[in-house]
Formats: sequence, structure tokens, C-alpha cells
Amino acid sequence: MRDLKAAPQRGLLIVNPKASTGSRRRTRWVAKKLGDVLDLDVQLSGSRGHGEELAKRGAGEGYDVVVSLGGDGTVNEVVNGLLADGRDAADAPIFAPIPAGSTNVFARALGLPWDRRRASMAIVAAIEEQKVRTVNLGRAKGDDIDRLFTFCAGLGWDASIIKKVESYRKKRNLGAHYARAVMAELNEHGVEGDTIEVELSEGGEDLSEGMVVVQNCAPWTYLGTLPVNLNARASFNAGLDVLILRKLGLSDAARTAASLLVGRDGPDGKHAVTHHDLSRIRLRASLPQAFQLDGDYLGERTEVELTSVPAALRVAC
Repeated sequence: MRDLKAAPQRGLLIVNPKASTGSRRRTRWVAKKLGDVLDLDVQLSGSRGHGEELAKRGAGEGYDVVVSLGGDGTVNEVVNGLLADGRDAADAPIFAPIPAGSTNVFARALGLPWDRRRASMAIVAAIEEQKVRTVNLGRAKGDDIDRLFTFCAGLGWDASIIKKVESYRKKRNLGAHYARAVMAELNEHGVEGDTIEVELSEGGEDLSEGMVVVQNCAPWTYLGTLPVNLNARASFNAGLDVLILRKLGLSDAARTAASLLVGRDGPDGKHAVTHHDLSRIRLRASLPQAFQLDGDYLGERTEVELTSVPAALRVAC
């Protein structure tokens, strides 16, 4: 990896042109700003997985800094591409995410502004001032999956809701779509799901009949400007945090939703239990359950292992 003080630094901007706040004019503005501090190339991602391919190629070609312009799905693809082929944080390019999606959890959890222009200027300043931090990531492994995640993974009810939200993606107003998806899931399937066994690295075990959410940082997500916290202690500097929802009836669901929407740091009641700073969490479901990674629905699974990957990625922010 080239010293950050060497000039010029080679930069690659990977743009998702389908991101909810993307446009050619906005891309040109971002590229111009980054071009003030980087010898910049710009690549547009196409179909799903193309961002990962571009990032992997960029890492192999020796770029110093790789920047994404897109939402959390784009971030996940780029991060997996940068760290492919066994690269670690020291070998991979420095990464910077410019938000252009609907929630942008990873970028905002790093402390970057939600506004694309202000985030771009913050990243330009970080590159100029050599402000780089190293963060932990998570990894999800199963029979047909081996992927890093930046902020969360979930098995059960929340992933089913995300599946429905994705079907509404052509329209804006995420908060309204999320509420619509929750109501649709309640009407079709109720709250309770099939049993999920949870095995923790600390030696404990638990059971869920609703959902299990694993976080690498806080908050879990955003509804507009409102941060939603399930595990408020989750941090890029610690292991994984997990929320286990045990048997969950309609009244518990309503109380949980209300507590989250008024900004409390996690659900209330005996139906919920949390664990902090874990190195590994193994989930086994009695029947296939919906699974999500960084807010993207990835099909149904009966078993998945989630591990913490310490000091995995260098980020300019």
C-alpha cells in the first residue's frame, strides 16, 4: 500500500447510478471534489454484484483509495470486493462511503453527514489530513454464503419485512414503506415465527420464535432522521452484539415498536434479551427463515454462523 503522503494518490469512485439520490449531475459534482485530492477514475456499477467486481479489480490494480457513491447495498459489495482474495486491512485500499441511498447506515455510523455534498467534503478533508480509522466487520458463513457485513445481519421477522420493503423500492419514502411492510407481515403471518436456536461464543444458548438481529455498530437502522437502536452498545471497536426476541405476541410487538420509535436504546420486556461484544453467534432454525445482511434480503436459511472480524477495514472519515 502506497504511503498516504505520496502524491498523487490513485483513487477509484464506484457509483451505483440506480441509488435513490443518484444522478449524473451529482456524480460529476462528487467526482470533481474528489479529483481535487485524488488522481481519480470513475466506474459505474451495473447489475447486482458488479460493485464487488469493480472493487476487487481496483484493489488488485493498486488503488490507494476506493470511494463508493450509493447506499448500503453498494457499500457491502465494495467492502467484500476490497477484502477478497484474503486481503486484510493493510493490503486493501482505504475505503470511503459517500451516502446516496435511502438509509446509509454504515456511512452515518462512521459519523459522516447524511447529505452527499457535506459527506464528500468531509471525506476530501479526511484524505487531505490523513484521517484514517480501522473498524471491525462481521462475517456471515453458511452452506451457500460467505460474506462480510458492515453493520447488521438478521434472521427471521426483520428480514421478512426487508424482503417486502425491497418490493416497494421503485418508490420513495422509506418510513412509509417500512410501516406498510410491517402491517403486511402482521396480516399475512402474524408476529411469531419458527424456533431459532442461538448459540453464543460465551457458551450460552437461547431460543427465539420471532427474530434474531446481530449488529456490528449502532444504530441498527434509520427511519429518515430517526436512529433505531436495538443494541445501543454495539460498536466498530468491539465484537458483535445480538438481540434475541423470544416468543413475541401482538402486544409485545406494539410495545417494542413504540419504544424504538421514541428513541429508547432497545426493546423493553422479558421477551427480549441482548448480549454484547461476542466473537461468534451461531443460528439454527427449525424451518427456513428469511435472512438479511446489511439491509439486503438474501433468501431463506436454516443455519448461519456470524463472527466478528477485528481491525478488518481502513476507512477515511
